Amino acid sequence: MAVTAWRITLLMAMVALLSLLPSLAVASVLTDIDVQPADNGGANVDLSFSGGVPELRSYRLESPPRVTFDLAGTQSGLATRRLSINSHGVEQITALEGNGRTRLVVNLSEPQAFTTSVQEGRLRITFASGATPAPTASLNPSPTPSASVSSAGLETDEGPQIENIDFRRGADGAGRLLVTFDREGVEANVREGGPDQVLVDLRDVAIPDSLNQVYDVTDFATPITRITPRANQGDTQLSIATQGAYAMISSQSGRTLTVEVQPASQESQPSQATGERFNGERLSLNFQDIEVRSVLATLAEFTGLNLVASDSVTGRVTLNLNDVPWDQALALILQSQGLSSREQGNVIVVAPASELADLERQELEARNQRETLSPLVTEFIEIKYARAEDLAQLLRGGDGDGFGLLTERGRVSIDNRTNTLLVQDTADQVRDITRTIDRLDVAVRQVQIEARIVIARDTASRELGINWGMSSTRGFQEGEDGTYSRRDINPDGINRAQGGLTVDLGASSGTGAGFSFGYLAGDILLDLELRALESEGKSQTISQPRIITANQRTARISQGEERAFQSVDGNDNPDTEFKEAELSLEVTPQITPDNRIIMDLVIKNDSFRESEFDGEPPIDTNQIETQVLVDNGQTVVLGGILTTEELRQIAKTPLLGDIPFLGRLFRYTEESNEKVELLVFITPRLLDDGLTVR
Repeated sequence: MAVTAWRITLLMAMVALLSLLPSLAVASVLTDIDVQPADNGGANVDLSFSGGVPELRSYRLESPPRVTFDLAGTQSGLATRRLSINSHGVEQITALEGNGRTRLVVNLSEPQAFTTSVQEGRLRITFASGATPAPTASLNPSPTPSASVSSAGLETDEGPQIENIDFRRGADGAGRLLVTFDREGVEANVREGGPDQVLVDLRDVAIPDSLNQVYDVTDFATPITRITPRANQGDTQLSIATQGAYAMISSQSGRTLTVEVQPASQESQPSQATGERFNGERLSLNFQDIEVRSVLATLAEFTGLNLVASDSVTGRVTLNLNDVPWDQALALILQSQGLSSREQGNVIVVAPASELADLERQELEARNQRETLSPLVTEFIEIKYARAEDLAQLLRGGDGDGFGLLTERGRVSIDNRTNTLLVQDTADQVRDITRTIDRLDVAVRQVQIEARIVIARDTASRELGINWGMSSTRGFQEGEDGTYSRRDINPDGINRAQGGLTVDLGASSGTGAGFSFGYLAGDILLDLELRALESEGKSQTISQPRIITANQRTARISQGEERAFQSVDGNDNPDTEFKEAELSLEVTPQITPDNRIIMDLVIKNDSFRESEFDGEPPIDTNQIETQVLVDNGQTVVLGGILTTEELRQIAKTPLLGDIPFLGRLFRYTEESNEKVELLVFITPRLLDDGLTVR
């Protein structure tokens, strides 16, 4: 019973003690806020407390201008949470209570410097209107973005403290936070504090007042938007606010802690800095302060690759990578530690960049020495499709503008009869030359080009004419005595003699309407023939040349007519020359890797034109010269040359044809209108190996 009573008494004492803890934790109460003008033109904000002046911590934000004060262990006894001031640069004061402290948020009209002092049991905050505050986190980006605030000149205590905070933007849009301490061996714990937050915990590390401010780095266009330091009882925490998907990696070397946050790479998206594509299998890594060699071993186990790390690979790293390609994770780790890698087959060698550079230089020197000392071997290489002479020129380096595949001791000869190369060089170089020729000596693809040349004519003509003639119904017959007498030729009707027209202004022969009139006066017949002919004609000439040629080889096909004409040479001697009018197609195709065809085309369609003069015959020329890009089997239309010829001819009897109105009976009019249009249709088709085109 005594023991039970003792336990009950102890329990009651503990309950009573716990009930007193809130009052013990809160040692002060904020009772009043008074704002008065200050002598410097600013404002004095006096805070009154019951229970003593608490510890004060402040945070400044430049945009919008605002200062936050945390009063540790203080309750708010104010009647209202928000005070409107609007005087001497102070616009509003808001009091918020929570977690055993009271936070005062002072909104300013412009950034101002401030000082704090304790006077007669009150805490006075003096704002200096127009004074320039200490540097804030509003950073202006530059060609090499960098924001830095240093604590030089401040007194340091015995424990470690932050000496400098620097922020930079990487070439790939990564945000890089560099924290420099005043000594080595500072313990840093980098972790993910939430979906959009990275926390850096620095135990027993102090931060100077000049660095204890909010850094707004939104203008740098990285996943990091803001960096907020927080000091708490000798410890410091850096809160890094992020946006979007990201990959985070941190490393510590000497006195510098580096926290890099990169945008999450999408599959097959090239890096802006190196052009490298990350398309490996995705993984997630979350390691805290782990050795770099251990992380590399984990990646090697995940990918199945053989990874060799140099003895110089040391250091520790903190990783927080979520769903990123493994090759991007490897690149981040190597970049953070100043390392580089070389891939040889299925083996990846990791070492410091300088060490790999020395290794490559040694390998190059050894290779040059082997080329100098290695014996020469001879190889006969039979060429199947290409010309041996062209490949030999390639091995020698062309005309000096390119690089050759032969070493200084190498030689090459050609046997044109068998199209064979005789190559003499070191064994390694001969193997490289053989592999190169195997890639180049392949069958060239072929292209069939079909052209349709369409010449469309649209002709309309109209003719109107009159024929005048005179003849007699009687003829003359020679008598036996040599005299002539008149006789009837056709007493029953009119019989006009052929060719008896005195004036012929008629239309040319053809289909039309003809009218004849006759007037008989005695034995004389006056003939009038009115002819009207109106015709329309449309003709279309289609030429369809077709040709097959190899890739990047010019081919030409032509068909035409050649005429001879007389000329005179330099000694005034007669000479015979020939002139040709032809229909031709000249094409040079180039097959692109995506099976499209680039064609350089020259299409000509010439024809002789009739001329009334002797000598060199005139030629009507139609030509198209162009370059086009066409899909396989697609038809493209070229040209569209349109010519129009209008003709009006008048033939008339002198004087009579000029009489108004009646003159129409004595003249002949011909009108014609001709339109000619040239269209060219080109259709290229790729030919498969062994395909025969009929």
